[in-house]
Amino acid sequence: MLSFFSGRHRQRDDLFDRSFRSCTDCGADVYVLAEDCKDCGTALELRAG
Repeated sequence: MLSFFSGRHRQRDDLFDRSFRSCTDCGADVYVLAEDCKDCGTALELRAG
């Protein structure tokens, strides 16, 4: 409620959006724990953080 009065808007932190990343080769959205891209088959590295 305080952000409403101060004029600041909190950015939405959506778990669904954070569950995907882009393939380094084709740019397709891939689940963060996937080992391979579903579109092009590129092997993906798991990233921490």
